Amino acid sequence: MSQPLTAQQLSRKTGLSFDICRDVIPQLAAHGLIHCLNTTARRGRLYWLTKLGQSIQPGFIKQLNKKPLQHSLPKIDWTLYGWVCFTHRSAIIRALTEPLQPAMIKRKARTRDPTLHMSANNVRNVMGPFLARGIIQPVRIRKKAHLRYKLTDLGKQFQSLLWGVEVFS
Repeated sequence: MSQPLTAQQLSRKTGLSFDICRDVIPQLAAHGLIHCLNTTARRGRLYWLTKLGQSIQPGFIKQLNKKPLQHSLPKIDWTLYGWVCFTHRSAIIRALTEPLQPAMIKRKARTRDPTLHMSANNVRNVMGPFLARGIIQPVRIRKKAHLRYKLTDLGKQFQSLLWGVEVFS
């Protein structure tokens, strides 16, 4: 674990089933190896290694012949990041690499993940909460009728974290 992960992200990253990850996380927490960064969240909880977890992780990494992992935790609102980790929200943030309007965001997100079931209206519904939370900002381009949206610095931080948990087949 090189950055905070939800149970779903941990499942994708490790290849274990979601049910197994969901069941193992409380056991790891009970043994003091991980802790929840956004304890008030009912869904999208993010887990991070404790000092004890960080101290024993190198042994596991060595056994698996993997590279050592960094353990720097950025200073961001982890509750907000946990909210962003849901499928449509994270797909929108990953797709926003340039100012885009909702229909373009949908097309780009669905090109990246053909299994994603998302419409332009789903994207439009998320834009309001993203604007209110300072994750995106509107961009008016001359001679273009519709607003486009781009990530703020906070949105770019979230995007970087989301790319870090991306699993490539």
